[in-house]
Amino acid sequence: MASSTHAPSLKDVAILVPETGAIDQILSGQDLPPFDDRLISFVAALSRAIMKHPPARQFPEIISLAHWMRPRAIKDLEAEFTATRPANTVALSRGVALHFAPGNVDTIFLYSALLAVLTGNRNIVRVSSRASEQIELLITVLNALLRTPEHAAMADRLLIIRYDHDDAVTAALSELCDLRIVWGGDETVNTIRTIPLPPRARDVCFPNRWSLAVLSAEALLELNEEGRAQLAVQFANDAYWFGQMACSSPRQIIWVGSEEHCAKAPTVFWPAVQSAAEKFADTIPAVGFVNKLVSQHVAAIEGDISRIVPLSANTVSVGQMTQLTEPDHDLYVGDGFFWDARAPRLEEIASILDSRSQTIASFGISGADWQGLILKTGAHIDRVVPFGQALQFGHIWDGMNLLSEFSRLVSIDI
Repeated sequence: MASSTHAPSLKDVAILVPETGAIDQILSGQDLPPFDDRLISFVAALSRAIMKHPPARQFPEIISLAHWMRPRAIKDLEAEFTATRPANTVALSRGVALHFAPGNVDTIFLYSALLAVLTGNRNIVRVSSRASEQIELLITVLNALLRTPEHAAMADRLLIIRYDHDDAVTAALSELCDLRIVWGGDETVNTIRTIPLPPRARDVCFPNRWSLAVLSAEALLELNEEGRAQLAVQFANDAYWFGQMACSSPRQIIWVGSEEHCAKAPTVFWPAVQSAAEKFADTIPAVGFVNKLVSQHVAAIEGDISRIVPLSANTVSVGQMTQLTEPDHDLYVGDGFFWDARAPRLEEIASILDSRSQTIASFGISGADWQGLILKTGAHIDRVVPFGQALQFGHIWDGMNLLSEFSRLVSIDI
């Protein structure tokens, strides 16, 4: 554990969970081994509590979180963790984990915290100051669960706080931790990295990333109208939740196939997406419509797109790229703005992938083809998933096994 044992001043820090929490509780808490029965029991109980909380049903992302932490899934995580641990080792927690949650995805703070809980850590989690119904709902459920006798002891393992950006508080908290987990853009990561950690502590950081969707144009054209509608719904769910601002939300769509197929496929795909995206129309602010329009015209002026795909509603905005290149990330992309590009062969996609590329949502291209491409070209990508699963969180994230990153191993070779 980090050497300091004194809590920083909390006069400007709001403690959200537990209701009577204090940092001293976290510092003096008991170390537990990964996947201790008490930890599994708490996470499973939280899953059930969310599922039984009626207001949670209006937020699919919260129901998805509860499904992710269901008992069967946690047992599968434990089995994988145990199976991948080297022989002659004992797994332990790292100690105190300090989490900085992003402001663009409301549920990430709890995914991050619960993985660290399951690996035995004691946790301090700073959540965004931005107003969020989802965060407030999860705080309500957590506090209710921690008031129950069977889970009251978990108050020594999970402290959720909120404070305005304050380097002095961040520095004081960082002195106490053995593991610092930073979710956010490059600026957030770089700023927090300048704040020292104890010598044996370590950072796990999640900076800016971008994601895309890749489709076989021929496979899309082989779908009937019902199949295209279903695929469009899956794509809309990948893109529109969180305002298209999640790191795994697709920004660029690439059609793979012949010139004929790649010309025809978008003409049936985008109208289907427009219909599927209508349920998100009320979530797009007026400034979002304006920003998309400005980005389209700037891209056209700069020669990045050859045409703006005509659609009858502003929910979907599509710019057809003049050539297969990485999107201009300096332009606003969000609330349904997509770059549309074409590639005669799958191998050509590797040229636009870089260390910032995270997720490919794939349709009509086999896993074997993706594996072959990655092994042959060394393409920079961390995840390839089917349509509809881009936003599903997993313990393998940004190329890291978070169960391993959040724990440590003791080697016993006698």
